[in-house]
Amino acid sequence: MVIVVNKIIAIACVTGATGMVGSKIVQHLLAHGYQVRVLTRKTNYHDSKVTVFRGGLEDEEVLKRFLKDANLLFHCAAEIHDESKMWATNVKGTENLLNCTRDNNIQYLCYISTCVVVGKTDQIKVTENTPCNPQDIYEKSKCTAEQMVAQGIDGCRVIILRPTEIFDESRPGAIELPMRNSWMDRIKLFIKGGECIHLIHADNVAAAAIYFISYPFEKTQCYFVSCDEDPLNTLAGLWAFYDTIKNGRNSENIIPKRHLPIIIPHLLRQIWRGKGNKGNVKYSSEKLLSTGFVFPLGLDSAIKKVILEKGAKNYKNTEC
Repeated sequence: MVIVVNKIIAIACVTGATGMVGSKIVQHLLAHGYQVRVLTRKTNYHDSKVTVFRGGLEDEEVLKRFLKDANLLFHCAAEIHDESKMWATNVKGTENLLNCTRDNNIQYLCYISTCVVVGKTDQIKVTENTPCNPQDIYEKSKCTAEQMVAQGIDGCRVIILRPTEIFDESRPGAIELPMRNSWMDRIKLFIKGGECIHLIHADNVAAAAIYFISYPFEKTQCYFVSCDEDPLNTLAGLWAFYDTIKNGRNSENIIPKRHLPIIIPHLLRQIWRGKGNKGNVKYSSEKLLSTGFVFPLGLDSAIKKVILEKGAKNYKNTEC
């Protein structure tokens, strides 16, 4: 899989290397023998196995040095919390990175987008052909950045990945609800239990990003990365699976927890927020899987891994 350029191991650059997906991509690249560079603002990021470039996407001089003589680029950096910085980071930052990329010998670019670029939709099964109708500033900024990346770069193979709700052992997301089991969590289960929660493990997203390095394609390609078709991928299914693992029962034929019809939480979102898709919307990974890609972690094994690791940590903390 490793690209060799003039008998020199290829250089891979990663933005957003401290995030869930970015950090996994770095691990994969190192395991496959690549020289790895990371771009980060964090002064406490130290790894003797990678070359660290301090700076942000707005610093063109740093970007030029970061990309010089590199062959692969994984753009994972994004602002997801501060609305005032989203356009500058997600759009202008991506534009700066693309401009610097065009002046270098990048042969493969993987952009980590998000499923929410689709925004509001009436389709139950969302595919790469579903029109995008972004609503808020985050959705619009990521959609605009994706459109810029989709224009392609001469001599560079470009992949856009749209993962759903990313989780891992450090940030388990919805898995924390049954683990806490508070009265508020149980209310959420009863109201929203039937809705798809769109969980996808970060390892699966990173594996897809690495997979396409050696996959033959020409024009820019876009793929959803999801496990939405798995019956466990609802809050009621997740909660039932958690109870099964916790109590050491057989994980076959799991019966989801009781919950209200999914139309109820949808109507509540319409009243409170004035927007929101129905809870039965699912983002399809059919196109991704049709390439021959196989998720390294099934949803059940990924959830089980998080539950067991989090449980072990909690037990250790209690013992201390």
